[in-house]
Amino acid sequence: MRFRILLAAMASLPCVYAVFRLFLMEKKRQEPLPEEVADVFTKERWNTFVAYKKELKAPFLLSQLLAFLVDLFVILSPFYAWMERLANGNPYGTVAITAVVLMAVSFLVGLPVSYYRIFTIETKYCLNHRTKQKFFKDEITEFVTGTVLNTALYLLLAFILLHLPAWTNQFQIPLYKAVLIMAGITAVIVAFLFLASYISWLLLRVQYKFTPLQEGELKQDILKLLKGSRKKVRRIEVYNESAKSTSKNAFVLKLPFFRSIGIADNFLAENSHRELLAVLAHEAGHLKHKPSFWNILNYCFFGALFCLLVAALVHGAVLAQWEQALEGIFGLTVCNAVLTFAVISWLTQPLLFVISAYRNTISRMEEAEADRNAVKEGYGEELIQTFKQVSSDELVDVNPPELVEFLEYDHPGMTTRIRQIHHAMQA
Repeated sequence: MRFRILLAAMASLPCVYAVFRLFLMEKKRQEPLPEEVADVFTKERWNTFVAYKKELKAPFLLSQLLAFLVDLFVILSPFYAWMERLANGNPYGTVAITAVVLMAVSFLVGLPVSYYRIFTIETKYCLNHRTKQKFFKDEITEFVTGTVLNTALYLLLAFILLHLPAWTNQFQIPLYKAVLIMAGITAVIVAFLFLASYISWLLLRVQYKFTPLQEGELKQDILKLLKGSRKKVRRIEVYNESAKSTSKNAFVLKLPFFRSIGIADNFLAENSHRELLAVLAHEAGHLKHKPSFWNILNYCFFGALFCLLVAALVHGAVLAQWEQALEGIFGLTVCNAVLTFAVISWLTQPLLFVISAYRNTISRMEEAEADRNAVKEGYGEELIQTFKQVSSDELVDVNPPELVEFLEYDHPGMTTRIRQIHHAMQA
């Protein structure tokens, strides 16, 4: 029971951090806006922004609390033993049932909160264009796709865990064989993730209608911006964001062996030619990105993780004993890969948080690099004005606390971002 209490304490950390984050955000909003973003909101729009964020507080806290209560239930109750009994002790059936039930519970718990947030709060502030029919279609489509992919991944991991003893002669293998086996496992998992990324792309095309950008001056100007890109863009398309929200965006979809650009239809309709090119010059900057020292560190991390897994394979008997102890704690007779990886996730929460903060830092650096490309192309002012307009239209928090920005934001906060663009323009 003490181990389960430890897991419950670790599972509570995201909820505790969410409350602390909310406190920091509210405190920061009481300060005057910095000069760089002081003109983003009119007084009336600022009051609307504050009211909007205040109304989001309750559903945000409720979603965090519900997620924690679900974790608490599966940790402290005989949940995993129940799943094993439902599957009659079959290890693959146990994994499949556990994954599907957890996904279904998460879906059912989160659905009412999402519905309230979108159709009560966002609709009130004119940020939602989705119909209820479209909402439920999207939610169910995402649930089904996510459940299938997650279950398939867990079944693959279960297959690996169950066969490792036989593949490794009960973990009595030399180092070079451990490297070869782990390389094979890594290749299979990477292939699965590649497949999952393309399935996610297909899901995006189910949720939105994509049409090719019409031939004309805009497309020719975009193609000029893309010259020098390291990988060719296969498609430039417009998607119907206006059917769902007021959000304006353009993005580069980067898949293995495939690149495309998507532009929101309301962005195309409501912004000037140069404002569109400013954002697309930013996206072109991502395509021209060359790996930096920090990206190399990323690769080093994955290399170190591979070496750690090889070492674990060589000393697999110890891990097998740990797995048996885990099964005993939760009253199981077979390995449940969902439980195994959930426990690893709960125990490594602080490490995962640090890794996430590092990856967000790298992402912000790449965003700043892409902004500099827009400045280099001569669209610095238009990029700033576009960001300000979008921030006002979408009620974006333009001056987040420095700590929250550092830990969570994969794009620079708007104040930081505009400062960086100004600096690039003056260089």
